[in-house]
Amino acid sequence: MAVIELAGVHQIDGVWPQVSDGFEKACRKTGGSLDAPYLWAETRAGRAFLIVVSEDSAVIAASVWRFENWASGRKLNCLALHGRAMTEWLQQHREFVTAMAKAGGATALVADGRVGWARTFPDAKLIRQTCEIQLS
Repeated sequence: MAVIELAGVHQIDGVWPQVSDGFEKACRKTGGSLDAPYLWAETRAGRAFLIVVSEDSAVIAASVWRFENWASGRKLNCLALHGRAMTEWLQQHREFVTAMAKAGGATALVADGRVGWARTFPDAKLIRQTCEIQLS
């Protein structure tokens, strides 16, 4: 069974080497505006939360989340998530994050990502899209 923990700010530098490459790969895959150094800075400064999933003392996944106040209410926004064998831990991770969101007064979880995430979270509602126009 996976162990899911919230890393304290004092633990970020020790854990980061185990999660940095996965975050960088995930950020490149989505083509978004974030990268691993940004995520490190946000978690290290305490502006975002690092959640670590481990099994047999080995890190198998991680995610970064930030509370945000939207016009439609307080949200817990997933800035990045990566890992292997997701079917083994994703539901447990979601329960952990949901409890964290409720404790922080959030009314919803939100995440930007690739279209395939809709299949992973079938109860999610599409609330916006990001479009990119290449300049010549």
